[in-house]
Amino acid sequence: MRILKFLFILLMVPVYGQEHYDINNIPEPLRTNVNAIIRDHDINIALNDVNNMTVSYHIVVTVLNKRGLEAIQPAVGYDANSSVQSVSARVYDARGKEIRKYKKKDFSDVSATGANLYSDNRMMVLDFTPSIYPFTFEFETITKTNSTAFIPRWLPIAFTSVSVESSSYILRNPRRIPLNSKIYNLDAANIEISETGTEFRYSLKNQLPVKKEDYGPYFTEIVPFVKIAPQQFTLAGTRAEVRSWKDFGYWQQQKLLNGRGELSESTIGRISALVSGINDPKEKARAIYEFMQSKTRYISVQIGIGGWQPTFASEVDELGYGDCKGLTNYTQALLKSQGIESYYTIVDSGPGGQDIDEDFVALQGDHVILTVPFEDENVFLECTSQQLPFNFLGTHTDDRKVLMVTPEGGVMTRTHRYSPEDNKIELKANVTLQESLKLSGTLTQRSSGIQYSYRYDLENETSDDVKNRYKRYWSHLNNLDLADISFSNDKKEVEFTESLWFETEGYVSMAGSRILLNPNIFQRIEDIPSKAANRTQPLVIRRGFTETDSITLLLPSNYVLESVFEPISITTKFGTYRSSVNIVNEATIEYKREFILNTGRYPKEDFNTYADFIKDVVRSDRSKIVFVQK
Repeated sequence: MRILKFLFILLMVPVYGQEHYDINNIPEPLRTNVNAIIRDHDINIALNDVNNMTVSYHIVVTVLNKRGLEAIQPAVGYDANSSVQSVSARVYDARGKEIRKYKKKDFSDVSATGANLYSDNRMMVLDFTPSIYPFTFEFETITKTNSTAFIPRWLPIAFTSVSVESSSYILRNPRRIPLNSKIYNLDAANIEISETGTEFRYSLKNQLPVKKEDYGPYFTEIVPFVKIAPQQFTLAGTRAEVRSWKDFGYWQQQKLLNGRGELSESTIGRISALVSGINDPKEKARAIYEFMQSKTRYISVQIGIGGWQPTFASEVDELGYGDCKGLTNYTQALLKSQGIESYYTIVDSGPGGQDIDEDFVALQGDHVILTVPFEDENVFLECTSQQLPFNFLGTHTDDRKVLMVTPEGGVMTRTHRYSPEDNKIELKANVTLQESLKLSGTLTQRSSGIQYSYRYDLENETSDDVKNRYKRYWSHLNNLDLADISFSNDKKEVEFTESLWFETEGYVSMAGSRILLNPNIFQRIEDIPSKAANRTQPLVIRRGFTETDSITLLLPSNYVLESVFEPISITTKFGTYRSSVNIVNEATIEYKREFILNTGRYPKEDFNTYADFIKDVVRSDRSKIVFVQK
């Protein structure tokens, strides 16, 4: 009887698995208009001590199409201070029947940072390509680490167009290590919360998908998000106790930076000679920064504490290379040798980088820059670039909260915001309409602010690459021929100027005996946002800009201008647009255009009004003039 009962249980196991992961068991609302469904998502963390943490991770995802593949990420990272105890995966068909199982030996062990020169960060990765849709993918890992600075965060809704059937997060803290915690947007979903002195527990059930909306805020601003960090932790063998940003900065200064800024007497003498005769401290800093750029190149180092601690300034000076930490520390040492104070500064980088969260004291950011305080402003230096001008950041680290590490501790500040007036591109052209109806002429275009960062690298490209880039930029100009291309890069004023000769044919159109020409030959707004019937997110324009065009157009002698459009003026809170045509004489007209897009954050109700504004701009940009043969 017992044998029969045992056999019955064995027979029931695959049947249960089949029922459990059958896609028909997913509630209909969760599988409507989605790419994938997260069936189960569980994170269990045991913070056993300040130098002992175990993380168990389990996720089951039903993938309906190729776009849903982003929701499965079968990889787990480790380094010299952590280990992968177990890793496995299973694949199920649409009915929930297991069709493939992967063990630890099936995962590839690869460098987690292939571009780095030095790194001990590694990953175990499964090379998985589905053969059929839909399917369900199950992934499990257990890792142990003696670095407790980074406690995994809970982001149950991590992708757009992916619904969540069940997600949970449990952190056990038996030793009652003091923790900082912050929860975001929990009212955006049905979240259950339980917090005690020894346990944090959060769970979510049956969450409908979040849709991607153009010009929306950061994703983590609109979905549930939980962050937890210990006030006492170990980082690659280094102990720390931080309760405030002042504590945090002081720990960084004393444990990670102290004693790493020494330079040889010969290097100090060389820098002293370099700045001899320069009285303005800011100009001294500029000369030292440009010296550093000319002498060094960027590499990445991610080994143990080296992932957080800079190499010695003397080593960078000798070798001529370093990572962001090493190069920043080196530049700081060079400035210090001339009595110029500066601060190692932590930042979250990239065009979409966010503020360092002032209300959550923890290791944050992925990059460092240098802050040099002067009476009139803070100067920010990107020390990994050999091309960026002094005190120019571009989109990589602009307009965000950062943490300066000072001898007294951490201090928050904000990097430069580039206004729409700063982010300017000015185009001037003299264009001739030939009797063959080809257009040819000369053009000068000057870019500043963020517009500069989009253009300055042209001077480092090959001639063919430059021409191809212009042809993509002005893709509406057919059979575009270019010559006499030259550039001027004024790094002190942060202005990049392009000059060239061009010729294009097929630009004008015929309507009977009339010729139609759009005088807005170059700068164009092409994309019109689609209106949203039920917009749910604010409208965010992170970087406004200004475009100005001045085009002088010479007509052939056998044509006469018949009509031009009336001056156009559009003014909204999102920006302004103006364009006009001025008749200089019967053979010459001048076209003027100005488009200003404002930086700003607007209520969701404003989105369709913004879409109408852009639609009006696009329509205005297509306005034509008409002329006929004499």
